[in-house]
Amino acid sequence: MPAICLEREKVKALVPYILLCFFLSVPYCSVFAQADSILFRPEAEKQFVEAMHAYQSGTFDTAAQLFQKNLREYPRSHRSTAAYAMGAKSFFALHQYRESIKLLKDLLDLYPNSTYCSDAHYTLGLNYYQLNRFDEASEEWLGIRDDTANDMRLLTHAGKMLDQAARNNLSIDELQGLLASAKTDLTRALLSVRIAEKLNRSGDVAAAQKILTPVALLSPQIQYVGEALFLLEQMQKRGAVDIGVVLPLMMKSDRPASHEMGSEFLEGIQYALEEYNETALVKVHLDVRDTERDPTTAARQVSDLCSNEKISAIIGPILSPEALACVGIANERGVPIVTPTANANGMTLLGPNIFQATPDYETQGKVAALYACRELKAKTFAVLAASDPIGRQLAEAFIQEVHDLDGDMVQVVWYEPGATDIRSEIEKIRHAAMEQTEIPYIDFGGKLHQADLNKIIAAGVDQHRIDSLNEQGLTATVLSLFGSNGKQIADSLKLPTRVDPAKYDSLQYPVSSLDAIFVPIAGSEEIPVVSSQLKYYNIQSQILGTGDWNDLNELDQQRQYTDGVIFFVDSYTDAASENYRVFQSKYQIAMKGRVPSANVLIGYDVMKMMLETVGHGATQRREFAAAFARASYDGWHSKIIFSRNRVNSAMTVMQYKQREIRKIGTINLPN
Repeated sequence: MPAICLEREKVKALVPYILLCFFLSVPYCSVFAQADSILFRPEAEKQFVEAMHAYQSGTFDTAAQLFQKNLREYPRSHRSTAAYAMGAKSFFALHQYRESIKLLKDLLDLYPNSTYCSDAHYTLGLNYYQLNRFDEASEEWLGIRDDTANDMRLLTHAGKMLDQAARNNLSIDELQGLLASAKTDLTRALLSVRIAEKLNRSGDVAAAQKILTPVALLSPQIQYVGEALFLLEQMQKRGAVDIGVVLPLMMKSDRPASHEMGSEFLEGIQYALEEYNETALVKVHLDVRDTERDPTTAARQVSDLCSNEKISAIIGPILSPEALACVGIANERGVPIVTPTANANGMTLLGPNIFQATPDYETQGKVAALYACRELKAKTFAVLAASDPIGRQLAEAFIQEVHDLDGDMVQVVWYEPGATDIRSEIEKIRHAAMEQTEIPYIDFGGKLHQADLNKIIAAGVDQHRIDSLNEQGLTATVLSLFGSNGKQIADSLKLPTRVDPAKYDSLQYPVSSLDAIFVPIAGSEEIPVVSSQLKYYNIQSQILGTGDWNDLNELDQQRQYTDGVIFFVDSYTDAASENYRVFQSKYQIAMKGRVPSANVLIGYDVMKMMLETVGHGATQRREFAAAFARASYDGWHSKIIFSRNRVNSAMTVMQYKQREIRKIGTINLPN
């Protein structure tokens, strides 16, 4: 349950206790003194006194029954109004809120001028609050708080409860509705401050300042005016925020193609910034630097940015070699740095100020294994991976996650990237998988020694069964005798077993003992080689891949081999969604017809995530770092969740099926 929900439940749980303390603190004699002027009846007085004793002794069920009996037997007596009020309080103490509400409404309808009316409205509010009818509860308390003729203690209690609901339970719209009906400066100040707090947290600082300005002009003696002045001061101190941007813009190069990647990222960043600065009170400025695709130059630029105390955070670099040269510097200087696309392993381990917005290779491998185990319910696996450094990192992460999830890794083989003949590697997978089907058995017709029979019986096999198998000269698998660990038990007992060899070389016999095979290829040009040869060796297993499988042309050309392949991508845009079409239309108008590229969207998303952080009040470096660590941002290209080691762990699950690539899910690693 979220923390705010837990806090609300705590508050609700305390309400009956608060009310009971308030009610029981009323002097006994004052309850009797507050009878409304109706005919005095001694019998009604006696019964009412008995009910009050029960109430004050804490036997609320008895009290409720006696107060109701008093109303039935002595209607319109001098104790009727008090009986309604105290009966309602008794039901409230019993958590029977609807019964309490009924009595209170009867009191207000029958005796609109009763001295108990204000107290009845307060109790109504508490009942509504317990029923999660927060707006109705707040209306009751607002009415009491605005009537300054009420008892000071009741005014104080109503004010506290109204404030509690405004903080924890009411939306901005609901608070603004209450503000429109508020009659006193005190309640207007209370509601205005709570609205401004919520607006400020949502990022609408301008609206927060606008609603606080009239409150700041009120007398400083009024409660909440000081709080309003403090909030205004804090918002005004924030000023502008500067963010550094480090990209391979290649400004010194005369080759237009070399500018493209960095320029696209910068275009997305600047477009997000222009959107934000149009309405934001706290403006954001960029300090853009060119890495020239050189790690040394990139490191120098980041060092220079870190020396500027105005720089709150840095976006970039986008290439792993440059990022690796820079992130340690930024971390050492206490500047949060977010690399949009660098995906080298271990980068964020250098310090708490480093964030990767694209899953690294370790995360990609682990996500594939987690999805296979959790969603596909796979138990047995093989790996066929390119032997380059990236392929090894992906495969090793997959293998480790399978192990952690108690999966069975049957075989792991490596092939040279670019190889066109990987038959020997796939044969190893076929042999290992076929061996899984070779279940040892014991031949009881082979004149087993009595010592072996004794071992089998000692291992827990029923002697009658052994006698039957022995007499009839039958066979029995070690699994049927000893269970799922039969192979290990038979080996440990050194029993004579036999195996019928699987038909490895008879390709008409399929390999069906593998639930999934992870194939991180080195490039989409390897799809024909890998998929066709897996099919040739009749390996009938779910193929899992990484982003290199995301090539519709290659998949379609090999569709007789690739239909059903599942792979995981770090970037996916639902171009058909209505929200994205609106965004794209606005972007094209602003950019004179250009369609946003994948790089533009990544730059936009990372910048937008940073701007949300500014909107929620972050201006200092440590505030940015803390906000990024708990970020969960839904972008156009991907979700960004820094849940594990400050590396984005969110990926999209895709499948090639019936000549189309479709999104079939999303997944992210837990902390």
